[in-house]
Amino acid sequence: MPVTMIILDVPLHVTSIWLPIYGNDPISTGSLGCGIVIRPGVRLTIMPAAGPIKYDIDHIDLTFRKLGVNAEVNYSSPVQLGVGYGMSAALALGTALGAAVIAHKPLIKAAQVAHMIEVRLGTGLGDVIAEYYGGGIELRLRAGAPGVGIIDKIPYSQDLMIVTVDLGKYLTSDMLQELKDKLVTLGRRYIDELINEPTYEKFTELSTAFSREIGFLTRDLEGRVRPCVRHADAYYVKKKVLVFLTHRDEAEALINCLRSVGYEAKVFEPSNEGIRVVIDKDTPNKVH
Repeated sequence: MPVTMIILDVPLHVTSIWLPIYGNDPISTGSLGCGIVIRPGVRLTIMPAAGPIKYDIDHIDLTFRKLGVNAEVNYSSPVQLGVGYGMSAALALGTALGAAVIAHKPLIKAAQVAHMIEVRLGTGLGDVIAEYYGGGIELRLRAGAPGVGIIDKIPYSQDLMIVTVDLGKYLTSDMLQELKDKLVTLGRRYIDELINEPTYEKFTELSTAFSREIGFLTRDLEGRVRPCVRHADAYYVKKKVLVFLTHRDEAEALINCLRSVGYEAKVFEPSNEGIRVVIDKDTPNKVH
């Protein structure tokens, strides 16, 4: 019986420390570093279509064309593109895996296509592999696409919660261009230090220090959120996402404190699980 609907749940990913690595080809290009894989993420519903459909989002359009699949896709997300949550990677990855199910192609090969599209468009280097495998607090030890790069995970408390604040938009392509010299110098030093001591405590310490030194965590921003820091283990900034690592019993107090200083927050949980795929062959109108 043919597939009538594929539902995919793709986590988001907020890097904290990273070093771009440019290989000889897109599949070996990527980044070393670390970050947090979080949920709720992006939910996609994909159904086969009779003919090609043109999509405004390049990641979706290019993925279907690259895999030779005609399909209709709808998605929902708790975040916006271009802020720093790895959403473009989630869209490319979810689209690629849905297309692979329709075309009966290996999922790992489709995930590699999603990574290569991210590299080609200049929108990410390490998000696809992190979102594909999950791991909560992840540590990228070798750059590249899923099946090429190597990813490990750092243990953390089971009651860990992630609270974020959106500060605006900052294109990844602009960031990589503007910070390329700093990233080469700082990225290697911070990553080596974390690899030597891959603990939650060292992750939090280095993530805050890196985002300060790279220029994302400014003195003004730190001054504004200082009253709220007592409710968190640590905080850092990736592009335009302010990230707090807190615990279940402190999350509400942190959110209220952030509101008192003018910030509306979002709440996530770290996700050990990577992408989830549900295939529906029987009832295309079923609600999952």
